[in-house]
Amino acid sequence: MTIWFSTNIPEMRAISTFNRVSTDISEIQQRITTGQRINSGKDDPGGLILREGLRAEIKGIHAKQANMKQAEILTDSAASGMMGLLTLLQGSETNDPSNGGLLGELNGSLKDADADMTALKNLATDVMKAYDATVFATTYNGQKLLDGTLTTTPKKYLLGDDGATTPAVFELEVKIADLSSTGSSGAAKALATAIGALDGTPEKLADAITETEKLISTISKAAGVLGGQQKIVALNQNLLDSRLTSVAAAEGKISNADIAVESSRMARAELLAQNAMSSIMYTRNYAAFAVSSLFR
Repeated sequence: MTIWFSTNIPEMRAISTFNRVSTDISEIQQRITTGQRINSGKDDPGGLILREGLRAEIKGIHAKQANMKQAEILTDSAASGMMGLLTLLQGSETNDPSNGGLLGELNGSLKDADADMTALKNLATDVMKAYDATVFATTYNGQKLLDGTLTTTPKKYLLGDDGATTPAVFELEVKIADLSSTGSSGAAKALATAIGALDGTPEKLADAITETEKLISTISKAAGVLGGQQKIVALNQNLLDSRLTSVAAAEGKISNADIAVESSRMARAELLAQNAMSSIMYTRNYAAFAVSSLFR
């Protein structure tokens, strides 16, 4: 009698199931370990392309935020320096008559016929020294901001573009004139000259008052322009923050694995693997029993 041994088909099916489930378990473990739904291109090719595009955009937003932070610090530093100059010239924003700055002292002397002009001139000279010290001490990253440097080499900060195929680029240009009294085109040069010419006559005193008022007006206008630029920086920062939140949420939705879902899949896969292994052992034992029965 001829005996034919056929392939153990049930065992092969169980082994195939076990191998497939083992692969699934390995992939699920990787997603749980990394916290990422996509760990390679085969996990989700389209999702991987979209995720990398979003990650590139996030990096670009971070770079723009760093750029705007520099613009914020520079404009804030310049604005603070200008406020210090205005305080020296016109005093603080209080109703204290003794804190009227240089302009208050000059006006007070104009009304007082017995004013000590020598003392006034010395005071005004000291104010101008403090004024110039403030001008040259107002810096950012070692660059002076109020001495005219930003006139010849203005700072430019990229704000974005209009999104067109050939985009128009929008920039913020911070350009501040020389507010010192020592530069050839310094805004305070005329005031320093007027103070140096004080000789006790009302005419010279009036000239100093006029130049002080002109300088206050010049600095106030510059501070106004700078204030507008500060608002632009703040608005751009808010837009970037909002965009980053949206893009990061989209990237996270694509990238991040749902641990609860993956844990449920893991439990199911492990159960299938156990069942497959049981089937393998059963079919092997059954085949061995069948063969041994033939030779009894």
